[in-house]
Amino acid sequence: MNRSLTPLFRAVRRRLRVAWALATLQLLAPVVAVAALALVVAARYFDLPWAEPAALWLSAAIAVGVVGYAVVCKVPDMLVARAADRGLHTRDAFATSLELAGDDGDFPERVRARADEIASVSAPKEAVRYRLLRKPTGIAAVIAPAALALALIANPQDALREQRADDEAAIEATADVLRAEAERIAEQPGGEEAAERLEQLAEELEKTSSLDEADELLDDAAAELREQVSPDLLAKKAATEGLQRSLETAPLPGSTGEESVQEQLDALGEQLPDMTDDERAEAAERLDDLAATQEAGDPGTAQLLREAAQAIREGDVSTARARLGEAGQANAQSSAEAAEQTAAGEAAQAASDAADRLAEAREGDPSAGQGQGQGQGQGQGQGQGQGSGQGSGQGSGQGSGQGQGQGSGGNPSGNVNGGGGTSGTGGQGGQGTGTGHTDGSGNPDTDTIYDPAHGTGGETGSVGGGSGNGQGGTIGTTDGQTNSGSSNVAVSDVLDDYAREATDAMDNPSVPPSVRALVLAYFNQLQGEN
Repeated sequence: MNRSLTPLFRAVRRRLRVAWALATLQLLAPVVAVAALALVVAARYFDLPWAEPAALWLSAAIAVGVVGYAVVCKVPDMLVARAADRGLHTRDAFATSLELAGDDGDFPERVRARADEIASVSAPKEAVRYRLLRKPTGIAAVIAPAALALALIANPQDALREQRADDEAAIEATADVLRAEAERIAEQPGGEEAAERLEQLAEELEKTSSLDEADELLDDAAAELREQVSPDLLAKKAATEGLQRSLETAPLPGSTGEESVQEQLDALGEQLPDMTDDERAEAAERLDDLAATQEAGDPGTAQLLREAAQAIREGDVSTARARLGEAGQANAQSSAEAAEQTAAGEAAQAASDAADRLAEAREGDPSAGQGQGQGQGQGQGQGQGQGSGQGSGQGSGQGSGQGQGQGSGGNPSGNVNGGGGTSGTGGQGGQGTGTGHTDGSGNPDTDTIYDPAHGTGGETGSVGGGSGNGQGGTIGTTDGQTNSGSSNVAVSDVLDDYAREATDAMDNPSVPPSVRALVLAYFNQLQGEN
C-alpha cells in the first residue's frame, strides 16, 4: 500500500470500528431493553432475586461485547479502501490503487498519483459517517426508562424475601436455643433421650425456611415428648424425692443419711439379724410410715415396704431383707422413670416455648404501636382493700376475670367493686367491676391462681379509702401493685414449684404420714387436671 494512504486508511479504519459498534448497539438496544423489562416485570411477580441484577448485567454484557469485538476485529485494507471510495465518491480510486500496488508502468503510476492526491485533500469523517437509526433507538428510548423505573420502584418481592430472611434467622435462633436446652437437659439424670430428641429437632428446623413447617415440627415434637410424661409424674416425683429427703433427714439404722434410698434399705436389711425386738418393731413402724408417703406416687414401693415391715414383725428376716432389696430397686426404677419423664416434660416445654417465639416473630410485637384505641383492662378485688388494674393505650378495653377495664394512660384511679370488692387508687389500668375470681363468663376460674410472688406485678402502693359500690366495701388500707402486672398466674406454671415446696415441708418428721399421703394425692389430682 502507498505510504501516503496510510494516515487516511488508519483514520478510516478507526471510524469503521466505531460506526459498526454504534450501528450494532442501536440494532440490539430494543432487544436488550425488552429482555431487561421482561426480567424486571417477572421479578415483581415471582421470587426471582437474580432477575433485576440480571437485567443490568445483560445490558452491560451486550455493550461490552460489542465494543470489545469492534476493537479486536480485523479490518482489511481493501475493505477500508472500498469504504473510503464509497464515502468520498472517488470511483474506486483507493481500491484500484491497492490492486495495482505491485505493478509497474505509466498507468499504475497515474492511478497511485490520483489516489495520493485525493487522500491529501480528504477528511476521514467525510469517508465514514456515523448514522442514527431512529426506529430502534426510539423503541429502546421508551422501553429502557420503563425498565429502569420499575427496577427502582419498591418491589413487593423484596419485602417477601426480607420476611423470609427474618424467618430463617428466627428459625436458626430457635434451633440454637433448642441445642442449648438439649445440653442442659443432657446433664440431668435421665435426660439423654430427651436431649437427643431436641438435637434432632434442631437439625430438622435448620433444613426448613418456612415458619409454618417449623411450627408443625415443634408442635409434633412437643406432643411426642408429652406422651412420654405419665399423668402421675408429679405424684411419683414428689414421692421419690420425698423419700430420699426423708431418709437424708432421718436415716435408717446402719446408714448416715448420705446413701441413696436403695443403699439405706439394703443397710437396714444387713442390720436386721443384730437388732433387738424393740429396734425391729421401731424399724417396722418406720417402714410403714415411709410406705404411707409413697402410696399416692409410688404404690409398688409402698407395697414392698409394707411387706418388709410385716416380715420384720413376724421375725422372717430373710423375707424382710428380700422385700427391702426389692423396694430399693423399685424406688430406683421409679426415680429413673420420674427423671426421664421430667426431662421429657422440660424438653416438651422447650419445644412449646420455641413455637411461641416463632409465632411472635411472625406476628410481631403485639404491644407495639399502641397509642390511642383499644386496650386491655383488668380489675381485681382480693379480700379487704386490695385491688389492681391493668390497661394500655387510651380508649376502652374488655377486662377478663374481674370485668371490664378502662384507662387513659398516666396513672388513673382504678376501682374494683362487687361482692367482697374493694375501692382504691393506684395501678395502671382503669375501672373494673366483677364478682369473685371468675373466667369472664361467670364460672369459677380454675386455670389461674392468685399468687403475687409468681405474678408479674411490680412496685406496691397504698390502695384504700372510700366506700364500696356493691355488696361490699373497702375496709382499711393495704398495699397493692401499681403497674400493669397481674397477680394471677396459670396453675400449670407454678404447680411444680408448689410440689417442691410441699415436698420440702413434708420432710419435717413431725408431719404425720396420713397428712403426707393426703398432700401427695392432692398434687397428683392437680397434675392430672392440668
